[in-house]
Order: sequence, then C-alpha cells, then structure tokens
Amino acid sequence: MGIQSASIGSGRGDVAQPVPSTIISALGAEGGIMERSRAILHRRINPVTPYHPDAWHRMLQDADLLAKYPSLVDSMRSGFNIGIPPIYITRCPDNSSTIEQHSDVLARIIQDELQKRRYIGPFSQQELEALIGPFQSSPLSLVPKPHKPGTFRLVQNFSYPHSPRAGYIAINDSLRADDFPCTWGTFTAMCLMCSRLPPGSQAAVRDVAEAYRTVPLHPSQWPGTVIRISASDQFIVDPNAAFGAAPNAGLYGNVADAGTDIMRHRGLGPIAKWVDDHTFFRILCEFIDGYNRGREQWRKQIEFHGGEHKDRGRLWYGGDRLPDGRVDEFVEDMRFPVRDLSKSSERSPEDARYSCCMVDIDAISRELGIPWQTEKDVPFSHEFPFTGFLWNLETREVSLPPAKAAKYRQAITEWRAPGHRTHTLEEVQKLYGKLLHASLVVPAGRCYLTELESMLGIFHSNPFMPRTPPRGTPADLDWWLDALSQPSISRAIPGPLPVIRLDAFSDASSGTGIAIVIGDRWRAWTLQPGWERDGRDIGWAESVGFELLVRCLLACAELPQRIRLFGDNMGVVGGWKKGCSKSRPVNSTFKRIHRALAGRRVDVFLSYVPSGHNPADDPSRGRYPPAQLLLPPVPIPDDIQPFLADVILDGPNQFRHAACVQRPKCGQDRGSGGESCQAEGVTDDFLWQHIGWDD
Repeated sequence: MGIQSASIGSGRGDVAQPVPSTIISALGAEGGIMERSRAILHRRINPVTPYHPDAWHRMLQDADLLAKYPSLVDSMRSGFNIGIPPIYITRCPDNSSTIEQHSDVLARIIQDELQKRRYIGPFSQQELEALIGPFQSSPLSLVPKPHKPGTFRLVQNFSYPHSPRAGYIAINDSLRADDFPCTWGTFTAMCLMCSRLPPGSQAAVRDVAEAYRTVPLHPSQWPGTVIRISASDQFIVDPNAAFGAAPNAGLYGNVADAGTDIMRHRGLGPIAKWVDDHTFFRILCEFIDGYNRGREQWRKQIEFHGGEHKDRGRLWYGGDRLPDGRVDEFVEDMRFPVRDLSKSSERSPEDARYSCCMVDIDAISRELGIPWQTEKDVPFSHEFPFTGFLWNLETREVSLPPAKAAKYRQAITEWRAPGHRTHTLEEVQKLYGKLLHASLVVPAGRCYLTELESMLGIFHSNPFMPRTPPRGTPADLDWWLDALSQPSISRAIPGPLPVIRLDAFSDASSGTGIAIVIGDRWRAWTLQPGWERDGRDIGWAESVGFELLVRCLLACAELPQRIRLFGDNMGVVGGWKKGCSKSRPVNSTFKRIHRALAGRRVDVFLSYVPSGHNPADDPSRGRYPPAQLLLPPVPIPDDIQPFLADVILDGPNQFRHAACVQRPKCGQDRGSGGESCQAEGVTDDFLWQHIGWDD
C-alpha cells in the first residue's frame, strides 16, 4: 500500500493563525534543517532520559529482580514501545484555542523542552515525512494546574477524534492502558500500611520531577507523538512519554515500581506511591526487628495466596481475609526486610533514631538518576499529605484538608450557579470524582452520590450535550455542602481490627412482613397495603429489616466499635458493603442508618447468611417464637411508618397486628419519652446474655 497524505487541518472550526514570534524565537534554538535531521538520527540510538541504565541493570541484578522487570533496562536504552501501530496517512488536526490564547506559555514550554533535548524540530510536514514517514498529531491544549495559578500543563488529546472516521482513529483507540500495570498506593492499601506501623513512625513525601517526561519512547512510536505547534506548516517530534496517552501512567509506574523495589532491597521502607508521588516511611530502630517479623508473616501470606495479582491496570499483593471481610492488600511482596541504616552515613541525632533518612534516599536516587523535585519535598514527620488526604500517624487518623474541602464546596456552588441547570458529561465526572474522593473519609457520603452516578449513564454517545440532573441531586448536594463545611473532616484510619460477630439477624417476606432476631429474642412487623409502590420491593423490605436491627441494637446496649450482623438478601448485603444502592428506596434506608449511627463510633458490617440458616426467616413469615422473648419496641422513622405494623403481644403465642404507635423521631435523645431497654421486662444484661461474641 502506498503512503498517502492528508491535508493539514481537520475542519474543527479553529481559526488558523500565524505562528507567534515567541514560538519562532524558541524554535531557533534547534538550528538548521540538517542539524535537526541529524538530531533525529542521533536520538534513535541515544534516548534522552535522566536514568542510568547500567546502574539500573546492576542494582536489579543485585536484588534478583531482573526476571520481574525483564525489558526495563533495554527499554531505557532504546525507548519504550506503548503500542502505537504504524501510521499510513498523515493527519494534523488543529489545536485547542487555548494554544492561541496562551502562546507565550507554549513558547516557554517549547524552549524548555528544546533545552532539555527532548523536543526535536521544527519540521515542515514534507521534511518530517521524509524522516519518519506519515504521522498523526493530536490536538494540543493548555490546562491550568490545580493550586498553581498562572501555570499550565501541556496536554495532547490522544483521544481525538472522539468518533472514528473512515480510516481515521484516535491514537488512544489503538492503545491498552491495562497492558501497562503498576502498583498504586490506594486508600485501602495505605490505611492498612499505616495502621501496622510501630509507634513513633514517620513519613516523608517526594515527587519525581516531570515523571512522564523521564521515559523515552521507541522510534517506532514517534509518528504517533508528533505535535503541531502552529496552524502553519510546523511540527515537532516528541520522543518522550507525554500526559494524555492512555498507557503512560502505567508506563512510568512500572519504572517507579522497579525503583522502589531497588530501594526496598537496599533497606528502605515501607514505600507507597501514586504516579509520581512517593511516600517513604521510617520506623524507630528499636522496632525494626519486630516489624520485620510481621513482614515475614505477610510475605508468607502473599506467597500462599498467589503472589502478585493484576486488576486491570493495577498490580497488588493479597494476604489473608481480614476480620471485616476485606482481602488484605499490599503494594509490595514483602521479600526485603527493613534495615537499620542509621549508621550508614553522617546524620542528625534525630535522624539517627530511625531506620533511614533523606540522605539514604538521595544516595540510591543519585545512582539510578531519579530526579526528585526537591522544592516539593515534605520532610519526615508524623503527619504527611498523600493522595489528597492528610495522614496522621500519631492519632491514626486520615482527614480531608480544609483547603481541599473548600475546593469541593466551591465546585458544588459552581454546579448550582444560576443559569447552570444542565451539565455536560465532563462536568458530572469532575464533580462526582471530587465527592467520591471525599467519601473515602466521609463513608456515609457514598449514599449521596447515586444521583450523580445515575447521571453519568444518561449521556450515551452524546457526551457534550448538556443534561438535566436527576431529581434527587439537589438534596444530595445539600448534604455534601453540610458535610464539607464541618470544622474537621476526618476518620480513624481503618485497619485490620477485630469485628465482633453478633447473633443478630434480619429478614423480610413479601407475603407477611419483616423480622429481627438477636440471640433468642425477636421482633416483627407486618407490611401494610401500599408498601409495594414507588420502587419499594422485597429488597427495600430487606433493607428496612437491616435498619430496624441496627436501631434495636443502638437502643438496647452499648455496642463494640465494630460489629457484624447478618441478612439473607445479597443485594442489601452487597449494597451496604459498597456503600450505596442503585435502588432509591434502599439507598434512602442506608442514609437513615448512617444518620442513626452518626456520633456513635460504631462500624456496622453486614454478612450474608442463607435463608435456611437465618433465625429471622420464620418470624418474617408469621411463625412467631414465644411471646416472652419479644424484643422491646423499636422507634420507626416517620417516612416508613405508614408501611409497617408492629406485632404486639395479646396473649401467649397469640398476636394481633396494630398500626405503629408514634415513636420519638430519629435523632432525638432516647430519654425524651421513647421506650427504654427496660420495656417488657427486658434488661441490657438479659439481652446480651443471648448474643454470641467471637473475633
């Protein structure tokens, strides 16, 4: 097939402008066409990277890690292949209007990239095709960096065109991010890591400077990374990984994984990372031996459970199942123990108390050529920022910083601004992403994201057409504004703590009603006509049973911090574990449960039990236990009272059904007129004699 060429321009409607003089001045740094052509040939065999491949090879070999990273060193020497296929037709779409608006910013970026010998150019289309063949540029845009007014990130839209045309597809459409997995310091992994650190531990945070740009690409990939720097006939070859290509987070992440593994082999650790952010922990020397004994146990668990796991673009290591039902998560295989490096070089008396210090990190980094952005270093401390949260190793708490909370409140305010009744997919994604992030510290908030989640699914093939939010969205955002306005937004770091198993069960039957059983005590309600409307179904009834079980326990006794209850509806069990339900009525139940738990410092876990083993199954179907085992009345929330009738004692083993008597509204003090635990002869001691406990 012969090489074909498409005309410059994509017909996107951007107005062609002459190249600004600032950019022309920047381009002068690369010399004449002959010199630029020689630069292309030279760069093919001499990639530009700060890394020292020979040192990486030696240190990976010393750590017996070459088999884990078989192609890393060769790729550093010749460039990485991210999967861009051969290109047969040159296509050069126009850039975003932000390039014209901020031409001085683009000129500075070009000047900087040329000085660092990463960009090669400029070339005309004809000149460049003669050197690398047909190519495809992706539209450039300048995106403001968060928290850095006046600064921008240059982004190549490798996903353009968004809809494939005859023979014209986006670069990203040919790439698979999942083919480049790496480890990520997820919230769960970080929580488990922090919760296991010995007393007095500290952490430091460092960012790799221009992380993606440190990774060179193989020459076969260059035709897909060309950038068009003006509306005129001027192009630059970009031979290094750039922000916007789908695989590049994992591409760099794999390099960072190898670097952190080398550091672990040299005794540093534990270490966690999120893209270019690295958190280095250190522990007091007196605790090193004990901590390493724990690491050895975790290593055995990881090995027993199959070692490394891959979940799409994420690599992780799994241990045993935790008491709360989660699978233990690690960001490393624990093969290397933490070492006492306190005497390896001169350091302050304070640093000498710990397993390592910045000097030790710098020593390894210099050998490998890892370029830290030192002005962003966060020194070792008991409190440190990571993934948008503030982690405190003394109080064992994780919080949303005030500035972040203010930013999220502002996002809600802008969403609700007059004249913004409809929103694009991108607007929904941005707000949803912020609030989803906050929900990691405010778990109850997960229930208040379902309307936005529903909205994410209505755009289909028209992402740019504004849509109206679902009807429940304003109320959910009201809740979020209040939650994000609290003076402190924090939670205890959720670690692998014991969960107390209570013999506490709930069930529902669409033909009869709802029942709860605690030990050998019980209570039941019949479902009233009209309950099965407005989306309420058996799943809703099961969720209400779970709610009434929680309310009964909260009213009758002081509870352990973490308790496990049981139900036989997989939808409710799974929804509570996830934090929300797609069913609006069930989700409303979850919201009420969270309100009931607010301020009680009780974490409730719900597990599945087959119906045949659920003691609440019989009373939910009208087969009631002896009357003397009846639990005290449970306060019923106003919005579900019309659908329930309490089963009230009328004689031994005979019951009548009556409408629910008015109970104190949820959230009132129990001493303000509601039934106490002493009702019907029930005492706390008696109740808890019939509840089973285990770890």
